[in-house]
Amino acid sequence: MPRLRMKALGSGRWIIVACAILALASGVTAFYASPALVRNLLIAQIESRTHRSVSIDAVSLNPFTGRLVVRGFRLQEPDGKTPFTDFDRLDVRIRPLSLLRGHLWIREVTLEGSTVRIIRFAEGFNISDLIPSSGGSGRTLDVTVDRLVVTKGTVALEDRALIEPRTWYSENIEIDAHNLSTRRGDGRAVARSVTVGAPVLLEMRHVRLYPIRLEAAVTTSALDLSLARLYFPRDAAVVLEQGRASSTLQVAFDARAGLRANVTGALEDVVLVRRGERDPVALVPKLTLELADFQFQDEKLQVGVAQAGLALEAAVEADLQRAGASVVVEGQHLVGAA
Repeated sequence: MPRLRMKALGSGRWIIVACAILALASGVTAFYASPALVRNLLIAQIESRTHRSVSIDAVSLNPFTGRLVVRGFRLQEPDGKTPFTDFDRLDVRIRPLSLLRGHLWIREVTLEGSTVRIIRFAEGFNISDLIPSSGGSGRTLDVTVDRLVVTKGTVALEDRALIEPRTWYSENIEIDAHNLSTRRGDGRAVARSVTVGAPVLLEMRHVRLYPIRLEAAVTTSALDLSLARLYFPRDAAVVLEQGRASSTLQVAFDARAGLRANVTGALEDVVLVRRGERDPVALVPKLTLELADFQFQDEKLQVGVAQAGLALEAAVEADLQRAGASVVVEGQHLVGAA
């Protein structure tokens, strides 16, 4: 009798295991075979987290190969009518077995035809409700992205805090990134865009996602400075009529060691006029600026060297005091030192 009872218990366990495997296989098969189910679950999850309405044209998921494809994604503003972000296609390929080891390993992510609309109000931005509050439990899962590709991206910034609202665009965004991970520090990325008509290039290397570490260089060419006059005070006696700016910003950031940066820039063909007049107060063919060994760590700011060189077409005399730097304009040339 005891032997028969042991056999019965053993058979019962195998039956339970077999039923569990069968149920799991059936569930996975149904999940894989029903794109509508996957689509509805994905919409429900995003809406519960963002508290915004979502629509998706189509979703396909293959749990065996770890591939997810989302087409025609649209996320609305809280009013449910105004579009916030959308994309044509998102293709994600992961290594499913790595999840068992607490590692989200993404082989490749491709995002096509995305648009994000940022709105600035007098009291803040339209993305404030999407930014998680601090004080979370911290990282619980390692993440690796072998390759990230973004094509045909657009970011629109609508400034409604201005008396006359304006919208600026960063278009033709292209990103190609490799080896982004919390487990290694050899990540790299190149991003390009045309922002307010000016070419922008971002290059990153030695990237680690957590604790975050990176080295980056941002180059902007011939940015139209006339747009800045919208942000001059209404009672400003002198405003910026025209000009172009080019700059290179080099940054090294480490979550533990802080931020180090070097900036070089040039302003060209700058025209300053008195408000309501056409005749220029000053014409600046070229102004060069350099800020070297800028450091920020433990809430302390340090500036190593600041230099400027300026050529003027109008006689100007000024004495400017800026953060301990003395800059004197004499006749047609400017020299400065920190």
